[in-house]
Amino acid sequence: MSTDIVIIKDERVTALLDERHILDQDVKQVIAEAEATGVKLYQPDSERYLAKLQTANATFYVEYSPVPEGYQVHTAYFHKSEIVKE
Repeated sequence: MSTDIVIIKDERVTALLDERHILDQDVKQVIAEAEATGVKLYQPDSERYLAKLQTANATFYVEYSPVPEGYQVHTAYFHKSEIVKE
């Protein structure tokens, strides 16, 4: 999956992602997966998408909007998780 996508963040979002220890690469992976698969929630009131990506130890969520220059990131968060086999 290509993560050569362009993300745009304002100062508030940049600070928020830094505070939450979310890397640009994580955000790009979430958006790339959502755009490739079409698995994302559309919020018509705000014209934004919410996408998630589960990795081996965390689930990431990104709220974004497509813009001509790439993807405008509005917020992102994650929670640690562990997949176990019973």
